[in-house]
Amino acid sequence: AGTVGLMTLPIMGVANADESDPVQYSKALREAAEPALALGAALQLTNILRDVGEDRLRGRIYLPLEDLRRFDYSERDLLNCVLDHRYQALMKFQIDRARCYYAKAKSGILLLNQDARFPVQASLDMYGHILEVLENNAYDNFTRRAYVPKQKKLAMLPKSFLRTRTDGVWGALGHLLQVNSPAEGKIRPAGQK
Repeated sequence: AGTVGLMTLPIMGVANADESDPVQYSKALREAAEPALALGAALQLTNILRDVGEDRLRGRIYLPLEDLRRFDYSERDLLNCVLDHRYQALMKFQIDRARCYYAKAKSGILLLNQDARFPVQASLDMYGHILEVLENNAYDNFTRRAYVPKQKKLAMLPKSFLRTRTDGVWGALGHLLQVNSPAEGKIRPAGQK
């Protein structure tokens, strides 16, 4: 999943790197690679969590089986929509994992070319908000789809834009908004409530 982020990195470009200097450009790409991999993993994990119910109807399970076992939750439980304390703990664990990926991805946004920052930040914010919706739905992704309505997405865009700014007053506002990014909201170590 992370490879998608890595593959798009040369297309988006990196900041403060001269493509005519292969050594400098290669160094800048390497520095941005880990956050790019993390963003790809965060988006994919969010998709998996959002789509558990739909995938279940097709007999598909994309959650890691080792994680199901960790919470004493079986494939049969998932296919039968057992929504109990074990499943909620599993979802909390996966959401925490996704948020850790988002936090790592966020560290790379300012490493991107200015033109690429806003769409990447917007995707980080919007997909990160899906995790909040899943929590607000009491982790029920069997019968309720966690999604961000279009109006909410549109309302998120100005903050996403400001978070990508580094210059002048816009940069100061963007810095203040970095502290309250939805993708990072409620980050807690795995296993804590």
